[in-house]
Formats: sequence, structure tokens, C-alpha cells
Amino acid sequence: MPLFAFAQGTVVVYTSAPAEIQNAMVPALKAKLGVDIQVVSAGGGELMKRLKAESARPMADVVVSTGVDVIEANADLFEAYKVKDLAKLYPHYTKNPLWTPFAETIPTVLAVNTKLVPAAEIPSTWAELANPKWKGKIAFAGADKSSSALTQMLQIVHNEGDAKGWPLFSEMMKNFVITGSSTAVIRGTAQGEYAMSLTLEDNAQRFIDGGAPIRIVYPKEGINSSADAMALVAKGPNPAGGKAVLDYLSSAEGQAMLVKASGRRPVRGDVAAPGNSPAAARLPVNNYSREWSNANSKDYMARYQQLLRR
Repeated sequence: MPLFAFAQGTVVVYTSAPAEIQNAMVPALKAKLGVDIQVVSAGGGELMKRLKAESARPMADVVVSTGVDVIEANADLFEAYKVKDLAKLYPHYTKNPLWTPFAETIPTVLAVNTKLVPAAEIPSTWAELANPKWKGKIAFAGADKSSSALTQMLQIVHNEGDAKGWPLFSEMMKNFVITGSSTAVIRGTAQGEYAMSLTLEDNAQRFIDGGAPIRIVYPKEGINSSADAMALVAKGPNPAGGKAVLDYLSSAEGQAMLVKASGRRPVRGDVAAPGNSPAAARLPVNNYSREWSNANSKDYMARYQQLLRR
């Protein structure tokens, strides 16, 4: 018996989730919903470009695991939906019905290959990444390709304010290798292709758990640590199926599956967090407000595009 009787046919899921999550999520959705799941995997920026291109005739039903900034900056592509377990989710993540939290506390961090960078030279701040000695040694997914990279860029600017933050990021960009993929930055760092990368904590932790010589750094100026999002695509071909996906992934069972598969923290208090998670109180969190990001994202993206062309 399917968990949600109204879920039928095929549900098309666009996702930026890493392979580990997809490999657990897709079989769980098929088993619990009784539907076929088709997945399109890409960075958040690429998924939004695809959704815009398809807006006259949407192909996706739901987007899972992408940045809140990306969802809110493209609000016309999505439809508000309140999941069945909305009251069980952390209330600070449920104020905007356009999106539902998928996983909590994904800190933006620096991952450093300890075989390539001596302990005494490991940066402790974002500002140190502007040092010319790191030219060509820092991997960055690209703010136009990856929602996590967009968050990283916005966080660095926010930490210092526009007058100081944007010039700092511009200098850092001179040292970056743009990979176009959030998966490529951490894999390349683990394999020694890059000395370090801007990534997410859980991505780095998976490679550490696998034996990679990676050290996670939480830059002192401040990191972003918040939920990523999932949302119902407006006028998707199977809206009932899309809603069923959102209901399951926000349920206690769905969140437990996510924690086990990824080491990410759940978005509800009745599901246990992974045992190796550092205490949130120890993190130098300096989140920017959603109002700030909504007001500035398009401008900073335009500036970023200019940096790419220089």
C-alpha cells in the first residue's frame, strides 16, 4: 500500500543533492509512494536555468535540495505548498510556504587537503584566500552554477559589507579554479587536484569518513549555516506526485533516511541528528537575512558574471 494513495504515475525530481542522498532517496520514494521517480541532477543555478527554459511547459514536478536563495529569487517558477507535517518542522524554517526545508545546518566551509597545505599555512579566515600564493589552488563551484557557491559568495560579501566584501571576493576570484560543480570541488580537493575548496560541511565530512586527507575550516569572519530547500514546481505535470514527495521527505521517516544517508541534520526535533555533528553553538555563524539576499542577489550575480569575463 503506498504511503500516499494519491501519488501515481511518474514524478520528475530536479535535485542538487549529492549522489549519496540520491541513492537513498530514490528507492525510498519509489517504495513508499508507489511511483516511478525520474531524477535530473545539476547545480542549483543550472536547475533554475532549465526550469526557466521549460516554464511554458514544465517538465519537473519538484525541486529537492537547493539553496533557499535560489528558490526565492525565482519565485515565479514555484507554487506554495504546506506539507502534512508542517507543524513538526522547526518553525523558523516554515515562514515562507513557497519552500519546505530539506536538511538543516549545512555550514559553508573551507576544505583543505592536509597533504598539500602544511598545518601552519592552513587558512583560518576567508580573507587569507585572497593571498596570491593560492592562485590556481582553490576550487569554487561557480555562483552561477551552484546554489551553495552562490551562498558562499553572498556570505563572504555580507561578512565585510559591500564596500569591503566585494573587493575581497574579487581578489579571491583571481585564485579560484571554477569547476561548475559542487561535487567536483570537494572530490578534486580530496584527490589532490586542488589544495582547498569552498564547499559544504557534509560534503567534506563524507570524504573525511572515507579516509581522505581533508581538514574542515570554519572561517572566523563568519559562515552561513541554514536549511536548504525543496519546492513544488508551478504547473508541473504531476503536482499530486510532487506534493507526495515533499510530504515524505519532510516526514519523520524521510528525515531519518536523510540523516543516515548523508550525515546532515534533520529539520524536525523528533529525529536524531548524526552523532559526529559539531555543536552548532561552536560554529561562527553569521547568517545574512533573507531580505538582504533577496535585495542583493541579482546585483552580485551580475558583478560575478563580470568577474568571469575579465
